[in-house]
Amino acid sequence: MKIPTKNNKKMELLLVEVDNNVELNTIWEACNIMAVKRLGMSDHGRTHVAIVANLAVKILRLLLDSGITPSIVEDWELENDDAEIVVMMASLMHDLGNSVHRDLHDDMGVSLAMGILPRILEKAYPDPRQRQIMVTETLHAMVAHDTDVAVHTLEAGVVRLADGLDMKKGRARIGFEAGKKDIHSISAMAIEDVRLLKPSPEKPVRVEIVMEDAAGVFQVDYLLKKKIKGSGLERHVEIVAKISHQAGSEHPIETYRIG
Repeated sequence: MKIPTKNNKKMELLLVEVDNNVELNTIWEACNIMAVKRLGMSDHGRTHVAIVANLAVKILRLLLDSGITPSIVEDWELENDDAEIVVMMASLMHDLGNSVHRDLHDDMGVSLAMGILPRILEKAYPDPRQRQIMVTETLHAMVAHDTDVAVHTLEAGVVRLADGLDMKKGRARIGFEAGKKDIHSISAMAIEDVRLLKPSPEKPVRVEIVMEDAAGVFQVDYLLKKKIKGSGLERHVEIVAKISHQAGSEHPIETYRIG
């Protein structure tokens, strides 16, 4: 698992633990047996969660650079490095429940994570109290990645947004090639790239979505906006959607300023 640690020593320890944990890696395999092979959905395994974790850590660091305080710092007096761990681990574990059942994946994911997460965290968090804080904060960020669950921490909002940004072209190709040609798969096939841009004075998190044609607007307008709404990040995030031949233009097809 490759995620830039930027001198976060706990993150360095945990990435080794994640790579060496046979149970966790097996559950990721099982997620794709269920999601891809049995249900004809897009990847919900190791590749997906690695993309989400990288995006989540980058987004959180942009917010930290703009002076925004994570919930685990404000409420528990822990550190920014701990907030990075929460978004990373929640991103890596948010879809574990798909290995059991898609309809129940949030509840199943918590059950599975509770059997693995404390042991993964043990070396980085030898103190039982701190470790339990990290577990509960991570579980909240996991279950709140879905739009029908309320977000109560900055870290959970970051994970929800990062999950919504895994929308590049190949991410829906499995379902599309299997014959699933609905608006979700067709619009996802139009997304060429998703980029985090340099912050503006107004918005610390700026996302550019480049698409082949206007079908991709559905991904932004219907799916991604639902992820941002209620995330707590509305006033911090700007989404810019561009048709590919206009990618270098100063006039995007449409710009969303949330908040």
